[in-house]
Amino acid sequence: METQTKPWDWKAVTDREVWLDPCEESYYYVNKWLKEGRKSLLDLGCGLGRHALLFARSGFKTTAVDLSEDAVSFLRRACRDNGLDILSRVADMTELPFNSDAFDCIFAMHSAGHCDTAGMKRIMSEIRRVLKPNGAVFMTLCSKETYTYAQSGLPKLDENTVVKTDGPEQGVPHFFADPGLIEELFEGFELIRVRHIDDCYYGGSWKNQKHYFIEAAVKKEAAVPDYSSVIGSRVECSVDRPLGSAHPRFPDLIYPVNYGYVNGVIGGDGSEQDVYILGADKPLAQCSGRVIAVYHRLNDIEDKWIVLPEGCDKTFTEQDILSLIDFQEKMFDGRLYM
Repeated sequence: METQTKPWDWKAVTDREVWLDPCEESYYYVNKWLKEGRKSLLDLGCGLGRHALLFARSGFKTTAVDLSEDAVSFLRRACRDNGLDILSRVADMTELPFNSDAFDCIFAMHSAGHCDTAGMKRIMSEIRRVLKPNGAVFMTLCSKETYTYAQSGLPKLDENTVVKTDGPEQGVPHFFADPGLIEELFEGFELIRVRHIDDCYYGGSWKNQKHYFIEAAVKKEAAVPDYSSVIGSRVECSVDRPLGSAHPRFPDLIYPVNYGYVNGVIGGDGSEQDVYILGADKPLAQCSGRVIAVYHRLNDIEDKWIVLPEGCDKTFTEQDILSLIDFQEKMFDGRLYM
């Protein structure tokens, strides 16, 4: 029977300091991926944000997800305290809230295997989908040679999955791998490096804690969105954030353009399709116009349509549009289609 993923209980964690220090591998991949020219990164299963904060400080456009609302709230507070822009979401790895080809790299340290076998396969499918062509992933998976799987006697959900019964991971499934399973899970990737690490002594005693440390690159063609039916279309819009108004949640964010939605059209997030209305020099309540471009957010699941009001004879270049919407879109990674 398939088991849903379950978040860590961070309220039960007494040694939080341990989970605030980045692991040594993260420093290696900061340097490696910067040298390779990679810019956008997803911290998959970010926990309290120890790695997301490091990558953001190092210049990556960083996005972070975790199933725990407590963990994501902690990270958001840390971002405010440190003046860092990290897009953080509460999300399940088996259904990531991002468009395809969103990230140059994904970092998942001891986080991606908290599921059963069916869930692990879905996670790998999502990793492949949201990585850009030749995008890089570093992740760890528990080894079947470790004590927890081979000798502990803990209940098993399937032949590869054990469920912890106490502590902050009580009830959390753990997937365990071997070389054959790694080959199967990474179909569609190029395996670059796999290490089998035994973290055998820490905290004053000997352990049997083995993990696979896996580096791979995705092999696929780029997904190209088709906006031919959108660009050039006539739309009726309502404006709920007029020129000069403040963002409802971020009062320091003032709208330099009219912003609203297309009447009767649902966007990728399940709400009305958002629009930037350019070319109007006064606040609007309604607008009839033509779609001249689409801003395709990568680290999100919605697009933003760019609309020119009827009767407006102004022209906008790609750079003009990007400059006008940068006040909000600078927090996202995306591409403009015209």
